[in-house]
Amino acid sequence: MHPPEFTKQLKDVIAADGEPLQLNCHVNGDPLPQIVWTRDGKKLASSDVIDIKYKSGIASLRINELFPEDSGVYVCTAKNSMGEASTQCTLDVKKGPTSTSRPEGKGVPIKPPVIKKHADSGYYKDGSEVFVSCSINCTDPFNVIWLHDNREIKNSADFEYLNDGDIYTLHIAEIFPEDAGTYTCEAFNKGGESFSSCTITVLAQDDQKEKPTFAKFPASLSVLDGAKAVFSCETYEAPSKLQWYKDGEPINESSNRYRFVKKDNKYTFTVAKCSFEDIGQYQVRVVTRTGDALASFSLNVSA
Repeated sequence: MHPPEFTKQLKDVIAADGEPLQLNCHVNGDPLPQIVWTRDGKKLASSDVIDIKYKSGIASLRINELFPEDSGVYVCTAKNSMGEASTQCTLDVKKGPTSTSRPEGKGVPIKPPVIKKHADSGYYKDGSEVFVSCSINCTDPFNVIWLHDNREIKNSADFEYLNDGDIYTLHIAEIFPEDAGTYTCEAFNKGGESFSSCTITVLAQDDQKEKPTFAKFPASLSVLDGAKAVFSCETYEAPSKLQWYKDGEPINESSNRYRFVKKDNKYTFTVAKCSFEDIGQYQVRVVTRTGDALASFSLNVSA
């Protein structure tokens, strides 16, 4: 684990009125840092004017058409639990003979979608029909995709995307053992994204020896920055080993940011005070005398 570090800094820019702007800087950190952009001390957010992204270690800000009022000092700040770092540049937009101001109503931040009710994990018999649903709220347009083990599912007769009001559903016409795994609903627009993960286990009809591992699956959550998040699971029999993971990496159970409780066959994992670096995909792995099993869930944190 280490604090954020910018390996490529921002540089000053002189641009003409009406030109596009693309600011890029490279930053890494462990845990993955939260990125905040400001102009002259005022926080910026993605809108119909500004597009802000952070992907694969590259923090970017794009404005398709510059106006003189876009001039100023731009600062990109990266922050995680280990510390913070920033880089800045000055943008000077030169006025042209026909310069105007940006039209009113432009630049209003786009609200990201928020998942209010998450997808449920469950056991299903081989060949059965399955519906996996989420409730998503957003006043601005957004897109929804479904993934199986991190691979996008194409809308088809076998795996059908359904929508009724704020309910978004993946309809699996007939499920087979190879369809078992982690299913994720991802809702996104330029304002941000939310996701919900669950575990679908397929029980073979002709295997009487097969016994479910989880009596209760951990469920995905959406919480506010600074709030507490509690995840719990229950097993049918006492496991020989149980490990919690975030984004594929084991969670450090000695960290004072987390709390772990075991009572009989019930297990609880608590994030005492959530921050944006806690956003991610989580799993709990259980090892029993009959084998091991994984249960997936996700955590969304919003301002």
